[in-house]
Amino acid sequence: MPLIHWTPDFSVGVNSLDTDHKILISLINQLDDAIRAGEAGQAISGVLDALLDYTDYHFAREESLMQACGYADFDAHLRTHNTLRAQVHDIRVRYRRNPESLHGREVLAFLKNWLTAHIVGRDKLYTSSMHGAAQKVEEADRAFGAIYEPPLTVAAGN
Repeated sequence: MPLIHWTPDFSVGVNSLDTDHKILISLINQLDDAIRAGEAGQAISGVLDALLDYTDYHFAREESLMQACGYADFDAHLRTHNTLRAQVHDIRVRYRRNPESLHGREVLAFLKNWLTAHIVGRDKLYTSSMHGAAQKVEEADRAFGAIYEPPLTVAAGN
């Protein structure tokens, strides 16, 4: 049973961002599965790597689209992203140094809360700005897709 279920409440109304959010949910669910199954550290480490790589990719896309629509609270949102990036990076580093130091349930609770609270609490705030500048957002999304590809660890896992 998945730790996080996608619901329409998570939708920000931009297909690419919703898809990114679904992938992040899937990665957290994969981490939950690996921890529950008592999988070797290599499997857990791989999921943590993919989660960090995809978080960076998603944040870059989201930031590009927020800039395209002139989102007024961009700087605050960027600071939140930077904090979250650092937290996920710290989890991965701690795990690589000492897998036993990472308490799986605590990490999963943090990741679940982080993602769901961020989507519903912060990302939903840009929805009206993006809808108000839909054409600019679509153009920025196409430009982003032409420059950046999803991390290979995710592409291979899906």
